[in-house]
Amino acid sequence: MRFILSLMLVLATSISAAPAHKYSIVSYHPDQLPVSKEEFQCLSKNIYFEASTQNEYGKFAVANATLNRVRDPYFPNSICGVIFQGPRIKNQPRLCQFSWFCDGKPDRIRNKRIYKECQRIAMLALLHRDRDITNGATHYHATYVRPWWAKRLIRTVQIGDHIFYRM
Repeated sequence: MRFILSLMLVLATSISAAPAHKYSIVSYHPDQLPVSKEEFQCLSKNIYFEASTQNEYGKFAVANATLNRVRDPYFPNSICGVIFQGPRIKNQPRLCQFSWFCDGKPDRIRNKRIYKECQRIAMLALLHRDRDITNGATHYHATYVRPWWAKRLIRTVQIGDHIFYRM
């Protein structure tokens, strides 16, 4: 009898889970992705280093803005090319497109669980490019900074701690 009650309790708690969108199991095979493994890793790392503290919508928005840059003729036409694009202003080596790339700190993945979440978000963003929650944004910044370039762009949305813009 105890066994049956224990089994029912385990089943009840596993079935009555939280929202399916957050905890759904998403499996993929790298060969099924529309980009190379290297491009996938670049996007995953960018999400990790730019939005690891954000919820899944914040992470997805960073992925959207990155992929929007790939489509924009003003930027390189590959994910890694966009992410590793150097500074546009000479003599400003720390002014890269994405601050984590040239901030001088080591780019080590310290939290494997969060990185796995970033990989899941990267995969979803790549498979559902038509679902852009940033309204075409190619730029963003944290809410606690005021970059000079923001005045020149059109603000589209704020998601989590990031404000998004398009040209």
